[in-house]
Amino acid sequence: MKYLLFHILFVLFPAFVLYGQDISEKTLPTWEEGYLDIHHINTGRGNSTFLVLPDGTTMLIDAGDNNRVDERAVSSKPDSTITAAECIVNYIKHFMPVKHGKYIDYCLITHFHSDHLGAVFERKVSNKNYYLTGITEVHQLLPIRKIVDRGYQYMCPGETNETFLNYKRFIDYISLNDRTKVEPFDVGTFRQFSLIYLPDEYDTQFNIQNIYANGQLWIGNKKKYLFPELETLKKDFFPRENMLSCVIKMTYGNFAYYTGGDIPGFPKVGMPTWHDVESAVAQEVGHVEVAVLNHHGYEDTTNETFISSLSPQVFVVQTWNAAHLNHAVLNRILSKRLYPYNRDVFVTNVHPAAKIVTGNLINKLKSTQGHVLIRVEEGGKRYWVYVLDDSKFGDYKLLSKSGPYECIRNEQH
Repeated sequence: MKYLLFHILFVLFPAFVLYGQDISEKTLPTWEEGYLDIHHINTGRGNSTFLVLPDGTTMLIDAGDNNRVDERAVSSKPDSTITAAECIVNYIKHFMPVKHGKYIDYCLITHFHSDHLGAVFERKVSNKNYYLTGITEVHQLLPIRKIVDRGYQYMCPGETNETFLNYKRFIDYISLNDRTKVEPFDVGTFRQFSLIYLPDEYDTQFNIQNIYANGQLWIGNKKKYLFPELETLKKDFFPRENMLSCVIKMTYGNFAYYTGGDIPGFPKVGMPTWHDVESAVAQEVGHVEVAVLNHHGYEDTTNETFISSLSPQVFVVQTWNAAHLNHAVLNRILSKRLYPYNRDVFVTNVHPAAKIVTGNLINKLKSTQGHVLIRVEEGGKRYWVYVLDDSKFGDYKLLSKSGPYECIRNEQH
């Protein structure tokens, strides 16, 4: 069993307990059957989340690499000499169950933007030049058995979008040569990301439901279309790529988790109200224990309906830009006027400029740097949040542990 060592300096006060911090545990045990582990991997270049499901089935959500190097971008992790894909794959190999370590079972690409998919850039490998995206290089380093994306039938990026075209060439190639299955996201199903190794053991407790994509929302037992027909719209009013993102809700016992790519909650100035995708999605999702903020906590997301409907105990924010996490968004997610329960906020990065704008609110964050791991115990009644060091390649020192959080409110919703 592998362990990560960490050192904690602390002062003991009589009759004082620091809520949410276990200062006696000094190691992070590896995943065991029955655990649900959700790793929010921080590369500083976009979103990537690695899941180890209760039976050892593995899943990757996004493999972003925006290839941004400017004053608005956070620093690359662990440094700029390592690609985002190398960072992601090294992390996955470190935490993947040993007996399932030859490939990733599933990958979901939420939408076709570089910070979720990977930008096109030239890289020399063995004296040859390749055009690689984040997901392309991940598959090259650690093969993926099934890739699911939002599909190519509704408003695909145009012929001038090199990032999408490079991804599509990659998909066409692996479909023919690598025996990798490629499927469009099927709104409403519980079975596209089903357990592979021990389904009979956990199927009654665990599922991943596809909630929304491409303007289609699953309500009850049917799809509802949130957007008007394209031929009825002026081109300026067409849905944007972020609005088409795939949304899932994962449930394990009493535990529930939400992630939804970059769907917006506030229409841009002059845009119709249906450009608010969050509100309709949130009302269908309902309460969750852990919610990933949409669009990195940017200003066009996380409206009051989204916050009050999901009412999580834990928010995770995957950031890479000075505009993430937005000050007004942080004010909203911390407000007990929207729901009365306590909540903790874990952020993968906070840009120095964002710290200045956020002011004293920054002190209310549970963490501001590092990989964020959610570990749900067998049966889904309790979970913990670990923050791991992102500053070294292959060394994931444990920085903090919060919890246990009790999954009791999910039964009440």
